Amino acid sequence: MRKEKRTSLKDVANSIGVSTTLVSIVLNGKSEQYRIGEDMTKRVIAAAQEMNYSPNLVARNLRGGKTQLIGLIVTDISNPFFSSVARIIENRAKELKYTVVYGSSDENSNNTKQLIDVLLNKGVDGFIIVPCDGSQDIIKELHESGTPVVLIDRYFPEMDLSFSCLNNVKATELAVRHLIEQGYKNISLLAYKSQMSNVLDRIEGYESTMKLEGLSKFINIKYINITNPKPDVNKALEFLINKRKTEAIIFTTNTLSILGLYYMNNMNLRIPDDIAVIGFDGNDVFDLFYSPITHVEQPVMQIAQAAVNILIEKIKNSEQATRSMVIIEPELVIKESSLRKSI
Repeated sequence: MRKEKRTSLKDVANSIGVSTTLVSIVLNGKSEQYRIGEDMTKRVIAAAQEMNYSPNLVARNLRGGKTQLIGLIVTDISNPFFSSVARIIENRAKELKYTVVYGSSDENSNNTKQLIDVLLNKGVDGFIIVPCDGSQDIIKELHESGTPVVLIDRYFPEMDLSFSCLNNVKATELAVRHLIEQGYKNISLLAYKSQMSNVLDRIEGYESTMKLEGLSKFINIKYINITNPKPDVNKALEFLINKRKTEAIIFTTNTLSILGLYYMNNMNLRIPDDIAVIGFDGNDVFDLFYSPITHVEQPVMQIAQAAVNILIEKIKNSEQATRSMVIIEPELVIKESSLRKSI
């Protein structure tokens, strides 16, 4: 016999034309707190009862309203940076007697919303989210529902949300200053096409430092499609190297760094003899490369553990919890790829 599909929060919400977050607020007894009218509250409850909505919240009832579950949404769990983040979050959560349930949004806001709905239906006590372009309203609604939320790696400056991330302006500032100290002037940058804070801040750090050093005429930024970066990286490097005669390139993510190294290798370019390179995040490939790669090191342990600590505090003291903003300083790990060869 086929098992009957369990009714979800989304099913209830769709049946009466409201948001999943609103349904969650009502069914968690927070209608008055969030000024949801009596008529709407009755509609939601009636719909839930009619559809036999029965969330698996036994553990929540036994533990005073908590499931000890944390929802983690990253953009791509296969990305070495985010897999490291997930492992550290999982380990820290385990120390605090919480279990992590996670998924990947693939930089897609619709996927983010679907994951939030699924995790709400599982009864998670709170979320750690790597936001993506277009997810601002979705996350805002989740936050306003009273669900504890902490952003990681990126944040929305205009929103009253807690976050833990790198000082991304400082990251590219360190990279540019190092290259200038090595005698490079024509320095270019590869970054994703994105309006997220981490990307914009890395661009700002590059541009502002180049301007301060009187190198405005050498500012070159090539924007890469975040969902299909390979062809854009190839075109960008061909243009920068052959047309703009770039002396040094800064890659603003780990993935862009690796794609760039492969393409430069195919072009038979020698690093740093023909072009200097600075990457982002440590990677085994960087050290195994014939010219070990200088890179911006993100203190992943500090960033990830801070996110968990903030979230657990919010879960335990939801009424008293205030906004926490943790910004971790980067380190530039200098290796052979950015050093000017002596003549």
